Amino acid sequence: MTKILIADDDRVVLLTLGEGLREAGFEVIEARDGLQALELCKSEAPELALLDIRMPGLDGLELARRLRDETRVPFVFFSAYGDDDFVERAVEIGALGYLVKPLSIASILPMIRTALARAQDISGLEGALKSNRTIATAVGMLMRTDGTDQATAFEHLRQRARSERRKLEDVARSMIDTKRDARL
Repeated sequence: MTKILIADDDRVVLLTLGEGLREAGFEVIEARDGLQALELCKSEAPELALLDIRMPGLDGLELARRLRDETRVPFVFFSAYGDDDFVERAVEIGALGYLVKPLSIASILPMIRTALARAQDISGLEGALKSNRTIATAVGMLMRTDGTDQATAFEHLRQRARSERRKLEDVARSMIDTKRDARL
């Protein structure tokens, strides 16, 4: 059963979301502040964390930074604030999604499933980068030349391999060889 953490200081939100997600088949753990959420993520290792932006202890943005730096738990934000500044900051931190309250279970389930799939893709990326130096080098080159993050660069490389109907490692090697030949 997929485990999801919900972090919000509003008890009604915790109750409503928790109950709805449980009925949808998820295991749910709840936190009423950012510090409790961080500890639960470290001890329980949920597959996804749903974070309110404004909470006591650690606010959602700082909690997300800590999750990114100290755990492998991916996260999605939900907030009463949908202005561009909050959304941009969420993207910069690495959020897999951003929802604006009020929330209904029917409206958030597709986003949760999408975020879980994206988190698996990112986990696969990390495995591929650790196990294959050629792919890791090509991803690093794309990050540098395109100014993108690791996940975006990997996805670009993967899309290129698909469109050319070639193995990912072959596309990566040809990128590296082309770059090396251009320097010679």
